Amino acid sequence: MNPSNFPPIVIDTREQLPYVFAGFRTERAKLDAGDYSLAGLQSRVSVERKSVGDAYGCVGGGRKRFVRHLQLLAQLASPAIVIEASLDVFAQGHPRTRITGAQAVVSFISWSEEYRIPVFWCPNREYAERVTLKWLAAYLRHLKADKK
Repeated sequence: MNPSNFPPIVIDTREQLPYVFAGFRTERAKLDAGDYSLAGLQSRVSVERKSVGDAYGCVGGGRKRFVRHLQLLAQLASPAIVIEASLDVFAQGHPRTRITGAQAVVSFISWSEEYRIPVFWCPNREYAERVTLKWLAAYLRHLKADKK
Protein backbone atom coordinates (compact mmCIF):
# COMPACT_ATOMS: atom_id res chain seq x y z
CA MET A 1 0.00 0.00 0.00
CA ASN A 2 1.66 3.16 -1.24
CA PRO A 3 0.56 6.25 0.75
CA SER A 4 1.30 8.53 -2.22
CA ASN A 5 -1.29 6.66 -4.34
CA PHE A 6 -3.87 6.69 -1.56
CA PRO A 7 -6.58 9.36 -1.42
CA PRO A 8 -6.72 11.46 1.73
CA ILE A 9 -8.33 9.72 4.68
CA VAL A 10 -11.26 11.80 5.88
CA ILE A 11 -11.59 12.03 9.65
CA ASP A 12 -14.94 13.17 11.02
CA THR A 13 -14.76 16.55 12.73
CA ARG A 14 -16.52 15.10 15.78
CA GLU A 15 -13.84 12.42 16.28
CA GLN A 16 -12.16 13.48 19.53
CA LEU A 17 -9.14 11.13 19.52
CA PRO A 18 -8.47 10.58 15.83
CA TYR A 19 -6.10 7.98 14.50
CA VAL A 20 -2.85 9.36 13.08
CA PHE A 21 -2.41 7.18 9.94
CA ALA A 22 1.34 7.98 9.84
CA GLY A 23 2.56 8.61 6.30
CA PHE A 24 -0.96 8.99 4.88
CA ARG A 25 -2.66 12.26 4.03
CA THR A 26 -5.65 13.11 6.19
CA GLU A 27 -8.27 15.83 6.25
CA ARG A 28 -11.04 16.75 8.65
CA ALA A 29 -14.64 16.99 7.45
CA LYS A 30 -18.08 16.21 8.80
CA LEU A 31 -19.09 12.68 7.86
CA ASP A 32 -22.75 11.71 7.76
CA ALA A 33 -21.89 8.19 8.94
CA GLY A 34 -18.80 6.81 10.61
CA ASP A 35 -15.54 8.31 11.76
CA TYR A 36 -13.17 7.54 8.86
CA SER A 37 -13.64 7.48 5.11
CA LEU A 38 -11.82 8.34 1.89
CA ALA A 39 -11.92 11.69 0.10
CA GLY A 40 -14.52 11.53 -2.67
CA LEU A 41 -15.94 8.25 -1.37
CA GLN A 42 -17.61 9.42 1.84
CA SER A 43 -21.01 8.23 0.60
CA ARG A 44 -19.63 4.73 -0.14
CA VAL A 45 -17.18 3.62 2.57
CA SER A 46 -16.81 4.42 6.28
CA VAL A 47 -15.47 2.97 9.50
CA GLU A 48 -17.05 3.65 12.87
CA ARG A 49 -14.51 3.55 15.76
CA LYS A 50 -15.53 2.58 19.25
CA SER A 51 -13.56 2.55 22.46
CA VAL A 52 -14.73 -0.08 24.95
CA GLY A 53 -16.60 2.46 27.07
CA ASP A 54 -18.22 4.03 24.03
CA ALA A 55 -19.26 0.62 22.69
CA TYR A 56 -20.90 -0.27 25.99
CA GLY A 57 -22.67 3.10 25.96
CA CYS A 58 -24.12 2.19 22.56
CA VAL A 59 -25.67 -0.93 24.06
CA GLY A 60 -27.04 0.92 27.08
CA GLY A 61 -28.25 4.51 27.31
CA GLY A 62 -27.08 5.52 23.82
CA ARG A 63 -28.75 2.58 22.10
CA LYS A 64 -31.48 4.48 20.22
CA ARG A 65 -29.02 7.05 18.90
CA PHE A 66 -26.55 4.32 17.86
CA VAL A 67 -29.25 2.33 16.05
CA ARG A 68 -30.08 5.47 14.05
CA HIS A 69 -26.38 5.75 13.23
CA LEU A 70 -26.28 2.09 12.19
CA GLN A 71 -29.17 2.78 9.82
CA LEU A 72 -27.08 5.54 8.19
CA LEU A 73 -23.99 3.33 8.01
CA ALA A 74 -26.02 0.51 6.45
CA GLN A 75 -26.83 2.76 3.48
CA LEU A 76 -23.16 2.77 2.49
CA ALA A 77 -21.68 0.16 0.18
CA SER A 78 -18.90 -0.70 2.62
CA PRO A 79 -19.35 0.18 6.30
CA ALA A 80 -17.45 -1.36 9.20
CA ILE A 81 -17.15 -1.01 12.96
CA VAL A 82 -13.86 -1.36 14.85
CA ILE A 83 -13.87 -1.83 18.59
CA GLU A 84 -10.64 -1.10 20.46
CA ALA A 85 -10.64 -4.32 22.48
CA SER A 86 -10.29 -7.99 21.65
CA LEU A 87 -13.50 -9.98 21.87
CA ASP A 88 -12.39 -11.84 25.00
CA VAL A 89 -11.53 -8.58 26.80
CA PHE A 90 -14.70 -6.85 25.56
CA ALA A 91 -16.80 -9.78 26.80
CA GLN A 92 -15.49 -9.28 30.34
CA GLY A 93 -17.74 -6.26 30.75
CA HIS A 94 -17.15 -2.64 31.63
CA PRO A 95 -17.02 -1.22 35.18
CA ARG A 96 -19.19 1.83 34.44
CA THR A 97 -22.28 -0.05 33.32
CA ARG A 98 -24.72 -2.71 34.43
CA ILE A 99 -24.69 -4.15 30.90
CA THR A 100 -23.07 -7.58 30.99
CA GLY A 101 -20.34 -8.56 28.58
CA ALA A 102 -22.63 -11.18 27.07
CA GLN A 103 -25.35 -8.58 26.43
CA ALA A 104 -22.88 -6.23 24.76
CA VAL A 105 -21.36 -8.93 22.55
CA VAL A 106 -24.77 -10.25 21.50
CA SER A 107 -25.95 -6.72 20.66
CA PHE A 108 -23.01 -6.08 18.33
CA ILE A 109 -23.33 -9.52 16.71
CA SER A 110 -27.05 -8.97 16.21
CA TRP A 111 -26.50 -5.51 14.72
CA SER A 112 -23.81 -6.92 12.46
CA GLU A 113 -26.33 -9.38 11.03
CA GLU A 114 -29.29 -6.99 10.92
CA TYR A 115 -27.44 -4.12 9.24
CA ARG A 116 -24.82 -6.17 7.36
CA ILE A 117 -21.98 -4.25 9.00
CA PRO A 118 -18.92 -6.26 10.00
CA VAL A 119 -17.58 -5.70 13.50
CA PHE A 120 -13.86 -6.07 14.16
CA TRP A 121 -12.78 -6.53 17.78
CA CYS A 122 -9.16 -5.41 17.85
CA PRO A 123 -6.74 -6.07 20.71
CA ASN A 124 -5.80 -2.39 21.11
CA ARG A 125 -6.11 1.08 19.61
CA GLU A 126 -3.05 0.72 17.36
CA TYR A 127 -4.36 -2.51 15.88
CA ALA A 128 -7.79 -0.92 15.37
CA GLU A 129 -6.11 1.90 13.44
CA ARG A 130 -4.39 -0.68 11.18
CA VAL A 131 -7.67 -2.53 10.62
CA THR A 132 -9.35 0.77 9.71
CA LEU A 133 -6.62 1.53 7.18
CA LYS A 134 -6.73 -2.01 5.76
CA TRP A 135 -10.54 -1.80 5.40
CA LEU A 136 -10.30 1.47 3.46
CA ALA A 137 -7.48 0.05 1.30
CA ALA A 138 -9.45 -3.13 0.59
CA TYR A 139 -12.39 -1.04 -0.53
CA LEU A 140 -10.14 0.81 -2.98
CA ARG A 141 -8.67 -2.44 -4.32
CA HIS A 142 -12.09 -3.94 -4.92
CA LEU A 143 -13.38 -0.73 -6.44
CA LYS A 144 -10.51 -0.70 -8.94
CA ALA A 145 -10.97 -4.42 -9.70
CA ASP A 146 -14.69 -3.87 -10.40
CA LYS A 147 -13.88 -1.13 -12.91
CA LYS A 148 -11.66 -3.45 -14.97
